[in-house]
Amino acid sequence: MDTTYNVLKFLHVVAVIVAVGGVVALSVINTRLGREGDREVLASVGRQSVFYGRAVITPAAVVILIAGIIMVLRAGISFGAFWISWGFIGIVGFALLGGVVVNRAGAELAALAPTTKPDDPRVMALQRRLTVATLVNLLLLLSVVWVMVFKSTL
Repeated sequence: MDTTYNVLKFLHVVAVIVAVGGVVALSVINTRLGREGDREVLASVGRQSVFYGRAVITPAAVVILIAGIIMVLRAGISFGAFWISWGFIGIVGFALLGGVVVNRAGAELAALAPTTKPDDPRVMALQRRLTVATLVNLLLLLSVVWVMVFKSTL
């Protein structure tokens, strides 16, 4: 492969690391803080998580998608290959789930947390929704990574 392809592959892999690492880090931090019950801190971290998602994870997802498309074109690989199709499904699903469900639940939680009691059912429901959506998103990303690693056996 040529140097351009290798640079694109490097950017693609680094962006995947940033996206997966970011989702893991945010989910661990938010889950831990949610259990501690400090609503002010939870609200603050919630706002920062929404910012991080928009400023870091979303651009990483864009790099993943663009670099992946260009690599497929440069390498002459069929877009119909299972591992390519699953990659597209994964990144689109990740963007939709993260950009809509996770982002919305995080923003609602950040707004609601400082004005409620720790055991408020609305806060607890938002925390559960955020945890489940983040876990599903992470599993989706990991399934794409698995398919990319084992593509030659599929």
